[in-house]
Amino acid sequence: MAEPDSLSRQSGALIRDRLIEAAVHEFGEQGYDRARVQDIARRAGLSTGAIYGNFRNKADLLAEAVDRGLAAAARKLVEALDRGAASTDLLEMITTDLSDPRRRTWAPLVSEALTAARRDDEVARRVHAALRRAETKVTELVELAQQDGSLTPEVDAAACARLVLCVSLGVDVLTASNFEGPDRKAWTALVRRIFTGLASATVRTATAGRRSAGRLSWRSSD
Repeated sequence: MAEPDSLSRQSGALIRDRLIEAAVHEFGEQGYDRARVQDIARRAGLSTGAIYGNFRNKADLLAEAVDRGLAAAARKLVEALDRGAASTDLLEMITTDLSDPRRRTWAPLVSEALTAARRDDEVARRVHAALRRAETKVTELVELAQQDGSLTPEVDAAACARLVLCVSLGVDVLTASNFEGPDRKAWTALVRRIFTGLASATVRTATAGRRSAGRLSWRSSD
């Protein structure tokens, strides 16, 4: 049987989760400036006191929501690595995963957070910290790809991570603006071509060899 303190902590975590989920939708629909604390609390089925019992203010709630979303994305990458996914496949996934329905909810939050960060120093501090943590994770992923030979060591890992982050955030901003396209298959093919161009010479040679072998095998079967 769970101890009272343990139950209290679980209850507190559940309340925070409900508030963050409500905030994500409220910020996305109303915008950060127009979103009201009382409306977020009402949406979560809680009192305004529940918000101030868990967060300092609206800016803290926005930053926590962004941080939570980025952390969830990082866990998704780790789980894919544990399942045996190649590091370069994960880098591609970050920039091409446009079909996830949660992106329609997440994208407006990111767009609002980036806008609010320009006007609110506290939001900027928290959002920038969350983005730096995300970029560090992507940098580690690039370095892993360099270690296994998937990417050339000549590429600066931090610069490559910034490129991946910029593309991903750019997609979020455009998604939040309901800007359609491009064709998903064409976009995925383009990103894959970019990462293929960044592959080490050894990987490119091996890949070319496999393709040549495949063509020869196909021709010989006629």
